[in-house]
This record gives sequence, structure tokens and C-alpha cells, in this order.
Amino acid sequence: MRKRREGNGVADIHIHSTHSDGTADIPDILEYVQQETKLDVIAITDHNEIAGACEARELTAKDSYRFEVVVGMEISTLEGHLLALFLESPVPKFLPLAETIDAIHAQGGICIVPHPMCWLLRSISQNSMDEIAMRKGEDVYLDGLEVVNPTIAGRITNGRPKELNREHYRLAETGSSDAHFLLQIGSGYTLFEGLTAADLRQGLLNKTTRAAAGIKVDLQKIGYGKITKHLFKHTVIMPLLRLCQGFFA
Repeated sequence: MRKRREGNGVADIHIHSTHSDGTADIPDILEYVQQETKLDVIAITDHNEIAGACEARELTAKDSYRFEVVVGMEISTLEGHLLALFLESPVPKFLPLAETIDAIHAQGGICIVPHPMCWLLRSISQNSMDEIAMRKGEDVYLDGLEVVNPTIAGRITNGRPKELNREHYRLAETGSSDAHFLLQIGSGYTLFEGLTAADLRQGLLNKTTRAAAGIKVDLQKIGYGKITKHLFKHTVIMPLLRLCQGFFA
């Protein structure tokens, strides 16, 4: 077991792999985090599945990695995308936001709104967050808000989610890379007291986490060929797969 330390742990809790629309497989992600970052905790959050996250957790349990893996997923709700962390089983997609939140909390998970209010993606709107904030249901509440996301999906809202959170919602603040390429990992991160995934979870529940941005990623270093391939997969292949899954379900 890793020892708790004084000061801040560093976590990137929004990373995609080839199990959805990311461009790096799980072993490569783990090796990159080990060799090229100072992250203490990562979460693999592929779209609507946890196979990659479970693979990552199993691999880190077998080998001597210096960081921990949280099982998560980015769930497509009817109102937009929602990050779920600390899962043990997948959560169904295309449910109303309130039902999705309830299903996550039922298994002890934590709900984070990624790239909130971004009109470029299927993001959860301010109206949807307001509706959840007004609900009185015991398990229907949001735990955190991603206020640092260095991708265009995060930058386009120009800091408004952070302002709203501090003025109104008062949820745990998180920063994440929303990485789809290895070089993006750690470009946004969450600071928390302690070192372990359990410490991170407690920080989120206590709303003591802080969001921060890392070094800006040079797109030329990623390679425009890789970026084009990713965009094709994200905008063409994955929507077709979702359509086929719905048709043959």
C-alpha cells in the first residue's frame, strides 16, 4: 500500500484510450504516465464502457507502477456527457441525467460534469445543472465540475463554469486533460491532499480539490495525421457504431 504523504497529490481523471476514441492503448498510457509525468492517480474514462479502465487497474496491480488507476467512464446521458469515477460496473447510456447520477451513486461512484456548457459537444448545460441543483432526491446530486480542460471543448466557455461554481453550485473543482493523445496526458490536472486514489476520492467528497493547467500541448508534436485520424474516428466511426448498436439492440 502506498503511504499517504503531506502536501498535494496530482491526478488526471479524464483520459481516453483506444477502447473508445483515444489513440493510445492502455499499456502505452500506463508507460507514458510512469515515465513522462508526475501523476499520482489517473482515471481512464472511455465513452460508455469500462473495459479499458479495468484493464489498466489490473495491469497496475500486477506491476510496480508508482501511480494508481481509478475506473471511470464518460457516459452519454440524454442531457450530455457525464464523468463517473470509482465504478465497479458500467452505467447504462442514454438515460436521463438524474437517473444516470442515481445509478452512479448507487455503486459508490462520483459524478463530475466534464467540459460543462460547451456547445461544440454533447455537454451538460447550465439549465440541466440548475435542475439537478434544485432536486431534493438524496442520491441525485453532482459531486464535481471540470473547471480546467485545456482542449477546445474546455476553453470555449472562457472560464464561465468556474465562475458559476464559485457563485452558485459550490461543487468540487477538477482539472483534467481530456486526453485522446499521449502527449495530452497531464495537461490539466486535479490537486488533492494526500497521494492515493482513496485520498482523491475523499478530497472530491470534501470539495477540497483544486484544478490546475499544465504545459500547453504542441499539436505539431502530436502530428496532424494522428489528429485527422482521431477526428475521423470521433465524428464518423463512433457515431456509426452507436447507430448500429441502437438498431440491432
